Amino acid sequence: MAIVNIKGTVTRTFHHGTGAEVTETFKKRDGSEGTSRWACWFESAHGLSEGDAVSLSGLHGDQVDDWTDKQGTVRHSVKRSVNSARITPQTGGRGDTRQSEPVAEPLATDTRSDVATPQTGAQGNWSSSEEVPF
Repeated sequence: MAIVNIKGTVTRTFHHGTGAEVTETFKKRDGSEGTSRWACWFESAHGLSEGDAVSLSGLHGDQVDDWTDKQGTVRHSVKRSVNSARITPQTGGRGDTRQSEPVAEPLATDTRSDVATPQTGAQGNWSSSEEVPF
């Protein structure tokens, strides 16, 4: 499966708060504007509201949908989905946007004496399991 990254606006929520439809807007080659709608499935309640601007990623899924229009013509469309979605909020939405946690400073800038100096590359003695970097 492929991982997809989407930036858009929440247009509806469903399935007891574990599903959301996100509409992504983009520019076409001819200069007009296009949209893609994605059904996003989360493993737990996401807490999003309609109008929230979000950036998310997850496993890409497509499903072909056959339907009949008012004139009786059979049409085909693709239902796009993001499974195991993970949210990274963005700003500028109409609704209540979520704030991400600040990134901690690396250990190298920490001046406390009880914090070890980070080791890089193949430096150091990795013979004990306490010192393994991963």
